[in-house]
Amino acid sequence: MPEFNLSILTPEGVAYEGRVQSVIAPGSDGCFGVLKDHAPMIAAIIPGGLKIISGGEEFYAVSNGVVEVHANQVNFLADHAEKASSNEDAIEKASTFPVK
Repeated sequence: MPEFNLSILTPEGVAYEGRVQSVIAPGSDGCFGVLKDHAPMIAAIIPGGLKIISGGEEFYAVSNGVVEVHANQVNFLADHAEKASSNEDAIEKASTFPVK
């Protein structure tokens, strides 16, 4: 499956950086997915679970923030991000992040 670059960035630094096949994120208008060659966009993200597919599955808890998709580079800019063991774990962790 084709890949693209993904970065999850917080004020503390880089939480994730790598080549991925797809990502599913919690948006302010509902969950959305991104694949290679996605149209450019900027969207608000809300606290929840971020699912990364790249060979296997990885999960991150993310807080409020924004995502920018452009030229096969996807950048999540969040106040907080933390690796999780499952989507349920990510959602639970995200519920504990401070709200700004």
